[in-house]
Amino acid sequence: MEGAPTTPSSIEAADCHEAIPAEAWLTPWRDEVVESLGFGPRSMYVEMCWLPVLGPTATWLYRRLGSWAEFNPEGTKVDVVDLAVSVGLGESLTKNSKINRAIERLVRFDAARCTGKELQVRTALAPLPQRHVERLGYTTRRLHDEILRRPPSQTTGRNGATK
Repeated sequence: MEGAPTTPSSIEAADCHEAIPAEAWLTPWRDEVVESLGFGPRSMYVEMCWLPVLGPTATWLYRRLGSWAEFNPEGTKVDVVDLAVSVGLGESLTKNSKINRAIERLVRFDAARCTGKELQVRTALAPLPQRHVERLGYTTRRLHDEILRRPPSQTTGRNGATK
């Protein structure tokens, strides 16, 4: 079952630079600093501010994987073909497949990392670095600035999830 807890021993190594295996072991990438200042996978900040940086495919994938990681703190087995099909990326798991490219993009922007036999995904993303903020559209930049001006209790709940 997609997202069902299991043990990592039977999962093949997940190397983000090669074709992704049909099953991957997903665990949360914990970082107390990012989690205290950041925004959860289902937050408005991720959708509005990170989307122009990550792109729509990687953002949607982050929302799915980040939520699973958040709700499965001990880790969970992921059927990668089912995941890819469920987000509209087809069944291919080759090195240049849409799902593999989206995961590589998450790794490139530190939303995920591959270590040995597991795919680790952050349960919160930090506020955008200034170099990315400068490339945002006017409305999104204003939203970014407003969200960061507010105290965390007004804009976020547990782990950065929008209230």
